[in-house]
Amino acid sequence: MAYNNPTSKLERAIRAYLIAQGKAEPENIYIANDSRTRALPARTVIAPAFNPRYGHSSEGECSLAIQHVFSAAIDTPETNFSTQRVLMDKMVGDTIDSFACGDRQSLNRVADAITAAGRALATSDGSEQGDIDAADNADMVNFRCDWIKFAHPMLTRGRASEDGTNWVEVVNLTAFVSNADTDNT
Repeated sequence: MAYNNPTSKLERAIRAYLIAQGKAEPENIYIANDSRTRALPARTVIAPAFNPRYGHSSEGECSLAIQHVFSAAIDTPETNFSTQRVLMDKMVGDTIDSFACGDRQSLNRVADAITAAGRALATSDGSEQGDIDAADNADMVNFRCDWIKFAHPMLTRGRASEDGTNWVEVVNLTAFVSNADTDNT
C-alpha cells in the first residue's frame, strides 16, 4: 500500500480488537475521523500523536485515548439515579479489561491480538460490502502493534457536555506500532 498513517491504523486496529473481544458493537465504537453521527453510548478511539522512532520512520510510539461518552439522563419513571452511572462504569470497565493483564507475556498476547484484528480488516468476507471494506483497509495488511500499555494517567474524565446530560470517561494508553516485513512502498 502506498500510504502510511500510523495513528489511523492503530485506531482502526483497536476498534476491531474491541469488537472481536465482544466489548463493543460496531454501531457504537468509532475512530477519530469517523464521519458517522455518534449514537450514545459511544466509544471513540483517538490516537492524537505519533512519535517516530527514527527521523522519518513509520514505526514509533502512539498515544491513544479511548473516549467513552454516555448519557447522564434517566428515563422519567426511573427511580434509581445510579442506573446510568452503573452502565457507564461497566462500559469503561469492559474497555479496561480488554487491555488489563498481569505479566509481560500477556501484554505481548494483547499486542498480537490487536495486530491480528487490524490485519483482518484487509481481508474480505466475500460479500460485496466485505470487498469494499477490505479495499478501504488495504493498508492494514502490514500493520503491527509491537506493544501496548496503560499510560499515566490511565483514566481521566473528559469535559461533560454543556447541559450536563453526557458524561465522558477516557482510558489512556500508549502503543508502539510498526510495519510487518513486507514491501511498504
